[in-house]
Amino acid sequence: MFTGIVEILGKVTSIVPLDSSESGGQGFSITIGNAAEILGDCHLGDSIAVNGTCLTVTEFDKSSFKVGVAPETLRKTNL
Repeated sequence: MFTGIVEILGKVTSIVPLDSSESGGQGFSITIGNAAEILGDCHLGDSIAVNGTCLTVTEFDKSSFKVGVAPETLRKTNL
């Protein structure tokens, strides 16, 4: 749940379309960098709020994390 506390200002470093077929979901994978401060205790499957939208971490390293974004999420949020 988003608490309204902004911890860092990350930077979108990559937006990659996922399977573009109708059955593939037509979503995107977004990588956000400059995030080392919040990733010290990160785990796969954690939820991180981005612009108030809770997104699930699918990959991460010391300074960046990746999330998957479905078309419905893009329609219903300001992402």
